Amino acid sequence: FTGTPGGVGVSRKPAVFLKPGDVLVSTIDGIGTTTNRCI
Repeated sequence: FTGTPGGVGVSRKPAVFLKPGDVLVSTIDGIGTTTNRCI
């Protein structure tokens, strides 16, 4: 994770945010994957 890049959800019209039940999946090749559900 490197911070907030341009074009994130808050800049969209209408704004888009994570909500309960959304699932985030992050993968790093050769290391693994983590999955987190928003509550």
